[in-house]
Amino acid sequence: MNKIYTISTLLAVILAIISPFVPIPYSAALLMILGGFGAINNPPDLRLRIYAATVILILGGKSLTNIPLVGDPLAAIFVGVALALTGASIVGVSVGIYQVLRNNLAK
Repeated sequence: MNKIYTISTLLAVILAIISPFVPIPYSAALLMILGGFGAINNPPDLRLRIYAATVILILGGKSLTNIPLVGDPLAAIFVGVALALTGASIVGVSVGIYQVLRNNLAK
């Protein structure tokens, strides 16, 4: 099952790279779904790193447009990665809530 999660994350990164250059319907939704599915089995420390990377890419991704010639495609790629990480963050928060509730109710 771990390989499926890894493949899902890999597909999200590939889609984030391809989608600025090729019109793909519902690419934003696909990025969030693939990113979320890839994060189902993440440990808590990795989830924290994903949260930080999500915030950094959301806040800083658009600033890449200031680079001449390659800035716009780079910004689009990193915004796509931010979408995948947003899906992973949402799943990470949901899994964390589930784990806390499960542990507290089992006492």
